[in-house]
Amino acid sequence: MVSCNHNHLRLPGHTDQFLDFHTHPRPAHADKTRFAFKLPANYRYLLLRPPKFGKTAFLSTLHQFYDIHGAETFSHYFRNHPRDHSQHLCLPLTFRDIGVYDSPEDFEDELQYELFSALRSFLVKYATELGLAEPQTYLEYGENESLKKVLNRVRERQKTLFVGVDSYDVPLMKCMRSRLVYPAIHPTFVTPQDVARLLDEYVWEPLRDAGDVTAKLFVTGTLSLQTPILRDLVILAHDLQSCCGFTEGELIQFVQSIHLENTLDIADLKGQCGCYTFPAGNSISEPVLHPRLLIDFIKESESVAFFLFSSLLDHLPLVADSPNVVTIQGLIDLVASGVVEIQPVDLDAGHDLDGISVSWAALYHAGALTGVPGSNSAFRLANGKVLSLIHSRIDKIVHDRYYNFSVGDKEFSFLDALAEYHPATENHQLLVHLLTKILCEQTQRYLGGNMKEPILPGLIELIMRNATLLSCSPSLLLEPILTLPADAPCVRLRAYFTDRILRWELKTLPLVGFWRAVNPNDTEPSVEALRTLHEEMCLDDDEKLSERWYSVWSESLQVMETRAVRTFFKAGAAYTQLIAVGGARILRREGPEEVLALPPP
Repeated sequence: MVSCNHNHLRLPGHTDQFLDFHTHPRPAHADKTRFAFKLPANYRYLLLRPPKFGKTAFLSTLHQFYDIHGAETFSHYFRNHPRDHSQHLCLPLTFRDIGVYDSPEDFEDELQYELFSALRSFLVKYATELGLAEPQTYLEYGENESLKKVLNRVRERQKTLFVGVDSYDVPLMKCMRSRLVYPAIHPTFVTPQDVARLLDEYVWEPLRDAGDVTAKLFVTGTLSLQTPILRDLVILAHDLQSCCGFTEGELIQFVQSIHLENTLDIADLKGQCGCYTFPAGNSISEPVLHPRLLIDFIKESESVAFFLFSSLLDHLPLVADSPNVVTIQGLIDLVASGVVEIQPVDLDAGHDLDGISVSWAALYHAGALTGVPGSNSAFRLANGKVLSLIHSRIDKIVHDRYYNFSVGDKEFSFLDALAEYHPATENHQLLVHLLTKILCEQTQRYLGGNMKEPILPGLIELIMRNATLLSCSPSLLLEPILTLPADAPCVRLRAYFTDRILRWELKTLPLVGFWRAVNPNDTEPSVEALRTLHEEMCLDDDEKLSERWYSVWSESLQVMETRAVRTFFKAGAAYTQLIAVGGARILRREGPEEVLALPPP
């Protein structure tokens, strides 16, 4: 962990907003004001980002940008001077603190109170513009159409509004979570349908009907839990991809501005905080780092950024009939393959208010997944924190499945395989047998349509960072392997009961590449063809597998080339090489017994 001198820096707090970034001493922050200049004259946007990703701070930027009271100080906060700034009354609404109640009537009372408080503050602030001598008495608590009344007043005074709604989905999320946590008694709680109906009645319907005065509507949240009216009222803000989070350029400026005693490694920060991408129409956005994770990492404090993700994991079934439902087995498959497929239409679609299951799209919106570069439907784990939370849910299951295994007619335990990880050990095959067993089983699941094809780093992650399997020994991996850069040359493993580390290079040759090598003129293989090929390869010995042909894209030649498996081993490599071959076997070639000293903690 990087240490820093906190006397020389001011980092943003959990509740800091736009004006906090411009008070003395100014906290280090990423300037997102440029996005306000890009917005059209009229819009109704919905911005979805993971928890603690800077949505509230960006919304406060828009409030300052549009507020009619900010005209005189505009140039102090914003560098440019567009024609359409400081021209609206700004109405902020937030549903962050609304709880879950026993009945629709209780929730309705709470919603009315939140609206009454927000509207009264709005009336007091803009009393002059609205022509109100006594703004505190304009509304009576309990009025069913309080928002409609205020909107009519704005219309009468020929003013226009910027309305910012923060955490719009919190009431629905809390309601749905109560059904997961308390399934036996959830019928006594207010239902998601009741919450959606009341939000439509008190908030979204009045805003929809006041389109002539609501020039700009900006709604933020985490999950796509849109009510019937809201679904038609807003569109996803695809043109604001990096308005929250740190781009690489902003990250470098941020790190330079906080004057750390020790230099932070940018690559390390990316691994710790994750590089998130968000759909941008038909493309993928520029990667951004999770802002709260970054700040908490520098502060050396425990992050609360994944509270939602953690709570979603608490109530997953072991298996389910639908591949869109997240299960414990699905998490194992995700770690084994490194990716999960989510179609863009599923990301944009609202989550089912009737269901009590967790979808893969929900994990994406909760910040657990990020897009794979070059794909608009493949997603990988976002960072090491996410991976650790998943391990806490799957490790016991993996332990029970694979602690004991057989090789021929002999029985072994994971500890037998673990003992190989000592430099003096001569037998290095037991762990390869165990990994091959898991590889074959996960490949069968892939051929059954349940997951993507497993990769060797994922299999290593499943067992070598398994807290239950390794309860008698510290983790052998020095870092979460699935969050390492794709071009990382080797994975480092801690030698068993020594202070040394070993290096392994891991490669995966997918099954489809072997099919293409013998079917170069065909397009895509059928599942049955892949299954037949896999069964054949499982019967091959190591020598025969080494001579099988594999078709792969050559970056140097810019064409598909066909090579024998043995050619993927590097001659004279100074580390051990493992290759997963078509989901059938793992081949291993020993390098020199290079053993490195373990760095101090």
